[in-house]
Amino acid sequence: MALDSTRKKQLATMEMSAFFGQTAQVKAFEREEGSYSGQTYTIFKDSADGDAAAKAAAVHQAVKKIIDKGVALPKNLRVYCTKAYEAQNRAFSRDGAWNEVSLVILGPAALNGGRADALSATGLGGCNKPAITCIHEIGHILHERNLGDGYWEKGALVTSGVATNSAEVSGYAGQNKKEFVAEVFAGLILGKNFTGPCKVEYNSYGGPAVP
Repeated sequence: MALDSTRKKQLATMEMSAFFGQTAQVKAFEREEGSYSGQTYTIFKDSADGDAAAKAAAVHQAVKKIIDKGVALPKNLRVYCTKAYEAQNRAFSRDGAWNEVSLVILGPAALNGGRADALSATGLGGCNKPAITCIHEIGHILHERNLGDGYWEKGALVTSGVATNSAEVSGYAGQNKKEFVAEVFAGLILGKNFTGPCKVEYNSYGGPAVP
């Protein structure tokens, strides 16, 4: 089902309501600019989050892994590191006017908690949990950039069902096809080998190209 302007407005409102709902309790963010290999990004550290520095270091590591693999960051990437109770590890790719944005939240579960069956819990590629989580969330944004409206359309290939090869990737990849793509993306960035059928399925869903 193609997206009309009414549905886009609904989705945009939901996205931004979720983003502001998860960051509104933060009293102050400390801004940290990042740059690597000619690509720039911004980290916002919750002044009340004792883990903000560790999360920021993980963001820098994640960015380096992605760029070193030959993948461009989404434009104007902004990563918010907070301990706010409401905050989830999540990516946002559209603002209230349906313009492209690249926002990632690393919440309390970025370091502690979260799913034990996700790639983020494996230490893959020598990365810690928040770094792998950050790569996974950036994968969601790049996936949306590839598919555009198809990422959101009801009944589209990636909006229903579970990936056939999800068990090869991780337990979390079995949640839905979007999580499958983000988990495979993180695995590819970090040097994990997947079977041919798994990679074919990833590509069929518009997974971001990883050289």
